[in-house]
Amino acid sequence: MTKTIGLITTGQCEHQALAPSLQRVFAEADVEFISLFRDPTPALTTGHLDYPAPVSTTAPTHIDKFVGRMAAQIFARNAPDFVFAIDDLELANIATPANVTRLMHDAAVRALGTVPVHDQIARLQTRCSFHLLCPMVEAYFFGEPAALVRAGARRPPILLESKQLEAFETADIGYEGPPDEARHDWRTPDRHRHPKRYLRFLADPGEYRETRGGHAALATLDWSQVFAYPPPEIAFARSLFDDLAHALGVPNPFPGPIHPLTAFKTGGALRNL
Repeated sequence: MTKTIGLITTGQCEHQALAPSLQRVFAEADVEFISLFRDPTPALTTGHLDYPAPVSTTAPTHIDKFVGRMAAQIFARNAPDFVFAIDDLELANIATPANVTRLMHDAAVRALGTVPVHDQIARLQTRCSFHLLCPMVEAYFFGEPAALVRAGARRPPILLESKQLEAFETADIGYEGPPDEARHDWRTPDRHRHPKRYLRFLADPGEYRETRGGHAALATLDWSQVFAYPPPEIAFARSLFDDLAHALGVPNPFPGPIHPLTAFKTGGALRNL
């Protein structure tokens, strides 16, 4: 019987293209990936997250609402077999990813405390996962040159050879100069570590759009090239594929080091937290 994996995504690119991207990787498995909800879910990581965070006694937090969306989908009458929620870590949280996963874990524990039905508790713990793309989905496009072209890049990237994709950093001297037109929005202090802004620069005159170029790059992304990009330690993305492989009962298509913060485990508040 075909398994269904419902995706909760926070960006337009992932909302439109992550399902077909994952479907290509697991083409030989009896699985269907679907994007849940009509629109992307509001992101958790647009700004820096502190841990611990104050918990309101009168209103749910943003993260509680996020977990609530996961629970609502896995508790639904026609629930998918699994729910995977994916968010970008973003540069604001790249130094403290544990803050994000701890906040999600605590919110999941609070959600479990409000569920009176044992079967529903088991569903949340064993059929829901939360994963991070680091620092954002565009970083992985740089592992496949053709994906950058599909995204709209008009020139080849220049990256620091010592940095793996999840520690993205460009060494492009031209990118350090001022933009030639005010409408370019890539000139920020952290631009050398920001994959999306660098992609906008490469797609001069700033025509990269998540719903167009991002969709084209991600939907047919060659993940085998991405995971072969040196150095290969892209552990957050590998954790996602490892967890999906566990859910489907198939080998991880990209074996190697996985990130301990989001690695599949048993006995947690979610599948991997």
